Amino acid sequence: MAILLSVITRRSRFGPPLWRRSAYALAALPAGLASLTGVRVQPALAHRLLGVPSARPGRFRTILHALLSLPLGALSLLAAAYGWAIVVLNLLYPARWLIGMGGSLDSSWGGPTLAGAWAVHAAGGLVMLLLMPALMRGTTTLQARLMLRVFGGTAPNGTMAR
Repeated sequence: MAILLSVITRRSRFGPPLWRRSAYALAALPAGLASLTGVRVQPALAHRLLGVPSARPGRFRTILHALLSLPLGALSLLAAAYGWAIVVLNLLYPARWLIGMGGSLDSSWGGPTLAGAWAVHAAGGLVMLLLMPALMRGTTTLQARLMLRVFGGTAPNGTMAR
């Protein structure tokens, strides 16, 4: 089990690329909504956070991309917000009572003791923590590919720079 955990964490990208992708996933929907006005907010954000080649699309392509990317932006916002909330709330399970989310330990998974409930929830939080790099990479790669398709660009070497 320890070897499997070591392989998974070594292959995962916990560092600046994960945080930039997470930031883009959280900001993609608001940036897309702002881009509906024709202002190139989303392409600039993708260039800065994902390393997508800088595009200077016209107003029509900017609005077209903003419309096409709204469902994907909503999906990535949901995945990033919910995924990171699961990680934090489960790893810091005892802190739930500090923010008013506590409940009865008798009905909690791993209960009736706090140690048992925390252990079970922390295990779920760790699993989600290990899944988040792949989830963030997947959603932001789809967004970058859509942007490149609509704006007519290509990523260097077929991959994003960051």
